[in-house]
Amino acid sequence: MNKTIVGVLAGIIITSIAVFIAMPKMMINVHESPLGFDETVAALEKAVAEQPGWKVPKVFDIQKNIIDAKLGPMTRVKIVTLCNPKYAKTILTDDMDKVVSTMMPLGIGVYETTDGHILLSDMNIGLMGMMFGGTIAEVMSDASKDIKAIINKVAK
Repeated sequence: MNKTIVGVLAGIIITSIAVFIAMPKMMINVHESPLGFDETVAALEKAVAEQPGWKVPKVFDIQKNIIDAKLGPMTRVKIVTLCNPKYAKTILTDDMDKVVSTMMPLGIGVYETTDGHILLSDMNIGLMGMMFGGTIAEVMSDASKDIKAIINKVAK
């Protein structure tokens, strides 16, 4: 009996460690852009506009905010927000599902590394949606496919 308990506990600990290590890589997708920074942001905005039902409400210039706050120089970083009003309405109709409004609008990060690479990052909303189930999972699965198509127009 003691060996069984130790085995179960060891299995739980090993699984927990594996999930802890794997989850960050599963939750955020990173893609390299073959374009320059400004060209990547423009291409991303264009790709969003071309995807049926999607639009860019705002582009946040994170680098500018940090420099304006006198926190020193840094490489370029922008967040391109994107919204599909139909998907948002579907989720936000149910009061219980409104909890995910904190993730709206979605964002795709465009950033320059210190060695000059231009990368895009997005949250794996398909996986995130599975954690909620129901309508949220269905909508986020569809949105995930759309976002993949958007990013594939810009990334390598």
